[in-house]
Amino acid sequence: MATQSEVMHCYEQAASLTDQMLSLVRDGQWGALPALESRYSEAVERLQVIEPLLPLSQAQSERKHHLLGRIIPNYNELNDIVTPELARLGEALRTLEQQQNLHSAYSQFQ
Repeated sequence: MATQSEVMHCYEQAASLTDQMLSLVRDGQWGALPALESRYSEAVERLQVIEPLLPLSQAQSERKHHLLGRIIPNYNELNDIVTPELARLGEALRTLEQQQNLHSAYSQFQ
């Protein structure tokens, strides 16, 4: 059975992870991002299961809202940074695929 402290731990973890992810992308350190995003997703998924089962105290509810005040802006900024990078990478992959297709097509005639 989950506890209120587990709920709060998940919120603390999510806030810390979004802080770390944002710092990484600001510094262009993309390699560590997938592992942190995976841990973030696990914390959010766990919250979706356990939070509806447990009412929080007034102090915990206030702390939760404070943490959400970090998590939401962090996540929005992450999306603002990551989305254009993903589009750029997708375009680079399409260009490589076109080059590879052209190379394959022309190498057949040689």
